[in-house]
Amino acid sequence: MAQTVEKKRKRQSDAVQTPSKKVDTGILKVTHSSTTDPNARPIIATTPGCTAPSIPFEAYRNDSSVLLHSTKHPRLDYTALPTPAKSPLTHYIAVYDPTTQTLDFTPAQHTTLRSTLRSETQQVENSNRERTIGKQREILGETFGTKKAKKAIASKTVNAITKGGNAQGKPNDVETAILGSVAEKAAHIKTEEEEAEAALAAKPIPMPNLKAERVEDVYALDILIPPSDQRLVQVKDWQDNALADIPMDFSNRMTAFRVSEIAKAGEYTKLKALGYLNALLEFHEALAPAGRGGKKVPKKEILVKKMSTYPETLIDSVRRRFAPGNELNKFQQDYLYTHICALALYIDNFTVEMSNLKDDLKLENKQLAQYFSELGCRVSPPTEKEREVWKMTKAMASATKVAKLKLPLEFPRARAGRRSEDEIVTMITRKPFTLLLLSVLRPSSLRYGSVYHFRATQPCAAGEPVCRTLLM
Repeated sequence: MAQTVEKKRKRQSDAVQTPSKKVDTGILKVTHSSTTDPNARPIIATTPGCTAPSIPFEAYRNDSSVLLHSTKHPRLDYTALPTPAKSPLTHYIAVYDPTTQTLDFTPAQHTTLRSTLRSETQQVENSNRERTIGKQREILGETFGTKKAKKAIASKTVNAITKGGNAQGKPNDVETAILGSVAEKAAHIKTEEEEAEAALAAKPIPMPNLKAERVEDVYALDILIPPSDQRLVQVKDWQDNALADIPMDFSNRMTAFRVSEIAKAGEYTKLKALGYLNALLEFHEALAPAGRGGKKVPKKEILVKKMSTYPETLIDSVRRRFAPGNELNKFQQDYLYTHICALALYIDNFTVEMSNLKDDLKLENKQLAQYFSELGCRVSPPTEKEREVWKMTKAMASATKVAKLKLPLEFPRARAGRRSEDEIVTMITRKPFTLLLLSVLRPSSLRYGSVYHFRATQPCAAGEPVCRTLLM
């Protein structure tokens, strides 16, 4: 018995059914506008590698093509060149009018828009013109010039330096941009004065006033003694005892030999400075030796007992200023010594006979002279006039040094390390394989960006393995 096969039906879609026939939208009329006047044709411009600017263009036409040019941009020139006539492509512009159902094709002229740097074009022309004239002069000089002229041309060829910009030496746009970036970088470079101030600020000395016009303003009293500490230094008893000729006992020679004279002269500010200097000398005397050349600060009770003539607030201030921790390292000791030397200069009218201070600090003349030199002083033996005023014998004067602070200040120069052979000797290879051995008198004085001329001290023959070093 044959089975009946049911035919599968397509599933009905829930979407909206579209009609099987296309809707008639009307007849589209296509027209072609052919005009023989090239001025009436539109222009199509392609812009490979650049963006078309919104600026007006000027049109230049001949019988068969058109050229567009614009100089309205501040830095660039734009030129639209026509497509070559041999091109197989023809360009049209289609305009559709929906009201009349008309599509109109109009022939168009095709151009390619390019941009050039305006100043670059002028610079290339000037450079080519200058190079051509210069080359002609060199050819004439090599042909008909004297020996001196030929030598100058050969030297110019060997040591050629390309000259940018125009003939007047004005920088071009590229050089201006480079100089601008250099100026931005150079704005952060310190001047010589700023470098000198930074170097002095890194030293363990009170900060001097490098712009001072008087020697009294180099180390002001407010720099040597903080104003808060000046109020804590009491010198009324010293004044009363000096005026009454009552003897006073001190543990250091620097204070004992000056207190009466300063107090009787009524120089109150110097007496304050002497009182603070005496406090620093007593603080130094209270320090105990520590390892590696350091100094150990005693406990607070012991320090207050040894400096009993001063208030505890001043003692704590001195300790915090010169010894933040329990020990003084080399830098902190130098900082204390230079402040003591600067106070001595202020008290002795910036001319210090160093014997008293040498005994109080238990230092050698050479080491103490180094501290005064770091302050900008000149250290020398006493003059004949000073020897007579201080009533010194020649033997005493020979063992005594005098530190004087004068303008301009003279700070010790940084010590240069041992120069290596590469710093002393420079070798230049030139054709035909001749080595010129050059020597520099002071390589440490060379600076970047400067031009130096060197003298050959000994030419070396070609193939010679070793050249002897001849120093200037």
